[in-house]
Amino acid sequence: MILMMGLVGLKVGGIPGAIAAALATFGPPSLIYYTAHRLWHRFRDAPWQRIVRLGLAPLTIGLVIAGGYVMAQAAGAGWHSALVTTAAVALMLATRINPLWILLTGGALGGLGLL
Repeated sequence: MILMMGLVGLKVGGIPGAIAAALATFGPPSLIYYTAHRLWHRFRDAPWQRIVRLGLAPLTIGLVIAGGYVMAQAAGAGWHSALVTTAAVALMLATRINPLWILLTGGALGGLGLL
């Protein structure tokens, strides 16, 4: 994303535009992350941190499922896609193959038009 925004900035304002666009893209989120980390570390013994940590796992799982659902809807996934996904999950759970290899294989087969 930073590279894309830098390219847009380059086309609009040259080198200064590219630098400004890149800084505007990653500057504010980096500041938020840094501040949140500092506060989290500062209040590491606070009782509310345990409650927040307990809530983060279900929240993360829900966001991943929601993101997958949105992508599946956008892709117009049919029974073929569900079958490939089920096979990939079964392969991942039944073996110790790194999930990245399964993803790479699926991408290659899809790119070749075999899926």
